Formats: sequence, C-alpha cells, structure tokens
Amino acid sequence: MNEQLLENLIKQDIESIFTQILIKHNYIFPISAKSRSGAEISDYLEDGFVEYITKNPHERIYNPKGAPKGATKNPYDFCFNYKHPESGFDDLIWGDIKATKFSYADSNPDLGTPEKIIKFIMDGHFYLLFVFLEYEATEDNQTKFLAFEDGRYVHCQFLKDIHHSVRINPKPQFQVNIHEPEEYRTRDEFLKLFYTKYKESIDRNIAKQEAKKADLDSRFDSMLQRLKTYNDKINHDH
Repeated sequence: MNEQLLENLIKQDIESIFTQILIKHNYIFPISAKSRSGAEISDYLEDGFVEYITKNPHERIYNPKGAPKGATKNPYDFCFNYKHPESGFDDLIWGDIKATKFSYADSNPDLGTPEKIIKFIMDGHFYLLFVFLEYEATEDNQTKFLAFEDGRYVHCQFLKDIHHSVRINPKPQFQVNIHEPEEYRTRDEFLKLFYTKYKESIDRNIAKQEAKKADLDSRFDSMLQRLKTYNDKINHDH
C-alpha cells in the first residue's frame, strides 16, 4: 500500500469512530453551545474516542489517550498508535479536534505551533491529524452537530495536506480557513511548504520589529518634549 492510500485509511478509520460517537449521542451533546465551547466539546469527544476503542478493540488502532484534564498546553487533544503491517507502518499519531460553531463560517482556527511540529518530527514521528466538526445551539441550548455539504459529519485532514493558503501567524500558530479544501502532498513536499511558511512568518515579524525600532527615536523624542512640558508645569505650579 502506498503512502497516500495508507493516509486515506487512517483518516477513514478515525472519521468512522468519531461518526459512531456522534450517532450514539444522536448528534447532540449536553453542552451549552457557546461561541467558545470548542474546548468542552473536545473534552467530550476525547473521552468518547478512548471509550470507543477500549470497548471496541480496533485491528489497526491501539493505545488511545486523551489530553490530560486541566492541561491547557497539551500538544494533542487525543493520540493513538496506528499499525498497518502490510505497509510496515506502526507509529504514534496526534489528533487535534476542531469543532466550529456554524455561524462562524469564516473561522480561521489556530492549528498548532511550528515548534510543536518540529519537536514531534525530531522525536521520530510525523502525522498530526485534524478532526473537523461543525455545530449549532439547539433551542434548549445544547450542542447539535451538523453535516457538512457532502453529508458527512466528520472531516479528517492531516496537517501535511493543509491548503496552501495557510499562514503562520505572529503567535505563532498555523492558521487557515476551515472551509479550504485539503491538498495532497508528500511528506517531503510538506516539509518544503512548512519551511517556506515559517520563514515568511519570521520575515514578517522581523519587518514589524524593524519598523518599531526605526520609529523608536522619534517616539522617544516626542516623549521627551512631553516630559519637558510636564516638568515645566510641575515646576511652575510649585
């Protein structure tokens, strides 16, 4: 099995599991569907993922884990090992759940820091998988999941196949509109894209800092004039 077919199988397996979790709950979670309830939804789904694999052992997925509760800076929402003997593949995969409120059609969620990805790759791994879902509030303010335009409720996408319009923002975080389609590329091609996007981000930050630096003299000259006026006022009053 080639690289792309294996990746498609991983996505199909994870999509199937999360879809089963939604079906079990009739596509409704007892969570208040606030604009920022994504973290609560993620917690609910992480637990559901671990529970599902524990109760329904999978031939390719093992060792499922959710993010430690209360750890806001965890590098993944859930993780698992995936083995496919025919391909000689057996590795740790990180999962990141992105549940977006339907009213935010142009949502551009943060998708992880460059340094997190670099460390993951340097530790001997590669695959970060996003699980995209959309939801809205019910009349009794619960969370109801919605089907995407293709009728599916769950979209899985690897970071490596992210749309080329992705940018790395000043935080720095990968960022792209959730409705941009995925674009298949090889692992090597992703590394080239990653390098280009990270360099562009750093260059933008340098340009901003250089502009601030260039403006520093005039800003402090202005402050000095203000301070002289202030000192004169204080001295005059006394």
